[in-house]
Amino acid sequence: MLNYTFAGFGNRLVAQIIDTIIVSFAVSLIAFPIFGFGIFTSAMNGNESAGLFAGLALLPIMLFAFVGPVVYEVLMLSSPRQATIGKILMKIKVVDEQGTRLTLGGAIGRTLIKYLSVNFCFLLWLWPLFNDKEQALHDIVVKDFVIRDQVI
Repeated sequence: MLNYTFAGFGNRLVAQIIDTIIVSFAVSLIAFPIFGFGIFTSAMNGNESAGLFAGLALLPIMLFAFVGPVVYEVLMLSSPRQATIGKILMKIKVVDEQGTRLTLGGAIGRTLIKYLSVNFCFLLWLWPLFNDKEQALHDIVVKDFVIRDQVI
């Protein structure tokens, strides 16, 4: 690893909060016009078929709500900016051991491990607090680092 300043837990946390707000807003802008609120209100009127339809309509919304953030993060991390919008605003980026951009495969692996680990144990996101290189589990597995970006 070249001589870089690590991003720190606070910068990473704020970047994640910003990204969560952005992605949640984008998912709702796309999902609700497509699926609408009407199917949920008709299910409350006691119509069993409407209730079944509302339940089935939730499946693509839930799938989109999971896949959307993963695709966003993978594309942003493997882009020339090497950062999501939240990371760009916090002036941090993700690099591999040589200090270069993650490959698409590396970004996919990092993102999937990140989202799966938070679903199984949220405390794994606190790992950078106890690691001298400030790496979380997904960083250690993929061998990447989140550093301060002097260029952005």
